[in-house]
Amino acid sequence: MDSLVVETAFGLIFVFATFSLLVSMLTEAAARNIGLRGEYLLRGIRSLVDSGSTFELPWRDVFRRKPVDSPDNAGNPMVTKVVSQPVIARSAVKASMPNEAGNRRLTAAERRRLPSYVSGRSFARAFIDTLVADMAGDTTIDKLKRAVDDLEVGDGLKRPLQTLLDEAKEDISVFRRSVEGWYDDHMARVSGWYKRHVRWISLGFAAVIVLLFNVNAVEISRSLYSDEALRASVVAQATEAADCGKTKPAECLDDVRKEIRELRGAGLPIGWGTSPECAIEGANCNVLERVGLLDKDGDFWADLWLLVLVLLGWSLMVVATVPGARFWFDALSRLGSLRSSGPKPSANTDG
Repeated sequence: MDSLVVETAFGLIFVFATFSLLVSMLTEAAARNIGLRGEYLLRGIRSLVDSGSTFELPWRDVFRRKPVDSPDNAGNPMVTKVVSQPVIARSAVKASMPNEAGNRRLTAAERRRLPSYVSGRSFARAFIDTLVADMAGDTTIDKLKRAVDDLEVGDGLKRPLQTLLDEAKEDISVFRRSVEGWYDDHMARVSGWYKRHVRWISLGFAAVIVLLFNVNAVEISRSLYSDEALRASVVAQATEAADCGKTKPAECLDDVRKEIRELRGAGLPIGWGTSPECAIEGANCNVLERVGLLDKDGDFWADLWLLVLVLLGWSLMVVATVPGARFWFDALSRLGSLRSSGPKPSANTDG
């Protein structure tokens, strides 16, 4: 494979990885600040145990500052009883769940108190203790069957629990493990919902960063391909690059900032500047021509083509952050192995 193409791709992937890592850091910080993981966990449990519950999370509720009662959650839903059990409540901040968690819309401050993870084992214990409140710990299959039979006919929990009880026969440990699996399967879907929601936050950050730093994938590719010194400098940095691993978020963000400064210092076209044509003294340029969004001496079609290339470069950079930094660092590692591997030595026929 042509080493020029490989090295250009190597440098471009390094840029993708660096900016993807920055977007990931900002997205995680934003999700933590608004308590999004805890909110999704709570809504995931609610959609599992409460009949008719939906998983809708309007954007206006994401940044809500004042608590609001939910008219569709009147009464005492199962989710509130389950998460109030000590085995789950102790995972919340200061071991204190927000009042009526799952029964009303929470503020960002309240969401930050929610646990971000509840294991299947903890959920099963809390759920069974909710169904059969037995302080002596003498919960039996018969008691569970009676509790399930007492559920209303229209309750969405009744049929799946009856199925799990039938499969467990008379062994409560089997039923407990079945509840754990039931919960884990549902949480796998919740994780997908969370990622899809967070992806929009990531794309928003990516768009802001790309416009703020003027990160144009087309222009970067062109510069790497045509400038040997720049390509060598960026490839050298990429060779030593690694993802955060166990590094603290603050330290990781500092590393990313350092890499961006080094990329700009190496001459990579990142950031806003004056185009060479408009840098000449006395040049008559408008704002778009000065920043390189239009061709100073070009006609309409030349300006249109340049603008299309700029928008394409920005769009590619935004889309490149979607797979995540882990994907690009893995690709960087694989491409690095390909780049470092040379032709096999010829066999020695002497002797």
